[in-house]
Amino acid sequence: MGKSLADLFTPETDIVIKASELFAVMQEATKAELLLNAAKCEVPHTYARQIATGIKEEAPKPQTPVSVNIDLSSGKDSGGAAGADDGAAGQAERAENDAPAAGRTFGSGSVGIVRRNEQRVEWIDIQDIIRKGRAGVSLPPGTEINFTLKNGDPAQVVIVGVDHYQKGDAVFWFRRIVGRHCMNRNDSNKGGFSGAEDMREYLEEIYSLLPDELQNVIALHKTVQKIDGETVECEDRLFLVTEFEGRGDTIYSEYNGVGKQFPFFKERRNRIAYDADGDPVFYWTADPSAATTAYFCAFDASGYSNYYAASSEGGFAPLFVIE
Repeated sequence: MGKSLADLFTPETDIVIKASELFAVMQEATKAELLLNAAKCEVPHTYARQIATGIKEEAPKPQTPVSVNIDLSSGKDSGGAAGADDGAAGQAERAENDAPAAGRTFGSGSVGIVRRNEQRVEWIDIQDIIRKGRAGVSLPPGTEINFTLKNGDPAQVVIVGVDHYQKGDAVFWFRRIVGRHCMNRNDSNKGGFSGAEDMREYLEEIYSLLPDELQNVIALHKTVQKIDGETVECEDRLFLVTEFEGRGDTIYSEYNGVGKQFPFFKERRNRIAYDADGDPVFYWTADPSAATTAYFCAFDASGYSNYYAASSEGGFAPLFVIE
């Protein structure tokens, strides 16, 4: 067999080479070593390329945040236009394995997510994203979801917190109120949220109107309140925000010692709820007014804390948790 060109050389072979050529060889070898080290250390390719070429590149312009709008409305094939009130829609970069399992048959409650490409999911897929720990990226606070109640009325919820009550949860809030109702017709706030019998009955009515697919993934939530120094608790699937969870402090209610403000509500304008016509409205919180026996706290049409008589017809903007 004939020898290759490489076989003509040995480790001790003398080679005549010009200094300029030797410099070029050493330069390329150094460049290769730097690139290898960059690859091993996972240096971003833009920086590695600039090190290798010596040519400065303009920093890439930040990408426009991708608005998320999920549409679960009955009979709709795709999500609505991207966007949210007051710019509240969050960014989302969904991992490929968040997509629905291959071969799944989608029902009328399937969802279109508007990003770079439209994907379709259902409530159980949303729960799967949350359980995988990817809600902070795929469903961040500010993500809106539109769907239809069993009576045909449209509903809109927005995610207000992820890993809020415990790791692996996402909390949803009806930013579009689902009706108006009193807390107690007898103008009493005794027992706080757990004692608001008229409101608790209304909670059950609204829960029964939720799509079955949504009911199946909603977790029980425990509302903890301090009333005259005593701890009062109750569990519900639908519940109301507390004053502290909304504004990060208390003006009219008694702090329960464990509550945290929802990230989405840190901006006052994000605490504004709307009716079916898009008009801002006042809506109830779970907290009784600490100063009287006849008032419950609420957030007014501007997102500020307020209070109203328990028998008033206030907006109903409940929350629910998916774990």
